[in-house]
Amino acid sequence: MARRGISNRARALVLGPALAAAVGTGLAVTAPAHAASHPASAQRFLSAVIPCESGGNAHAVNSIGAGGLFQFLPSTWHGLGGKGLPQNASTSDQWAKAIKLYNQQGTSPWYASKGCWGKKI
Repeated sequence: MARRGISNRARALVLGPALAAAVGTGLAVTAPAHAASHPASAQRFLSAVIPCESGGNAHAVNSIGAGGLFQFLPSTWHGLGGKGLPQNASTSDQWAKAIKLYNQQGTSPWYASKGCWGKKI
């Protein structure tokens, strides 16, 4: 039976760069290639978190010091094995830590941004 609609990969290739351009960062917010080995639900969820948390800016820092695409607090980042500050890490490292956190705690670390992902998951 043929699948209908656009694939997640095609959607990411189209929407990721468009979102990045819209926020003026020039950064693609699609999941790195190694994320493909993780469940689609984690990728879908984390992709929905990014616009609310950082607007697609991997170097974003909020008023309480959370940084990166997924707005990690430095203590959370270090607890996941991150070095330095999340906003200074590569996009693929930020994704890897976000997937690790999602696998440990589900959606709860990003509850504050539920308005972005709540209807999409």
